[in-house]
Amino acid sequence: MQNSKANEILEKAIASIEKNGIDASTLIQPLQEAREYALKENDPLVTRALRLAWQHLEANETFDAPLAEDMETAEDNLVYFLSLCVKSQHELNRTELREMTNQLQELA
Repeated sequence: MQNSKANEILEKAIASIEKNGIDASTLIQPLQEAREYALKENDPLVTRALRLAWQHLEANETFDAPLAEDMETAEDNLVYFLSLCVKSQHELNRTELREMTNQLQELA
């Protein structure tokens, strides 16, 4: 994402996951806030990714979606997913985020 405030929100969410694990009740609101910035940036990929992420958290209370093969835990999976959102301006990250988002959509 281009917006430093959005990246700050996502970095705080990542830090929270790394420290406390996945707590859907505290993660959904920041993801919704970051999504608003993605909307303003007119970035449909990140907008969709963040929406699907918080909806998955809301429905499942975790992020157990097996999106990345080498991620061992739900926490690792979500941290990696959000890291791709933060650095979404890089084409390789966008490609991987697109693939992961499509997989997440299929689970919905």
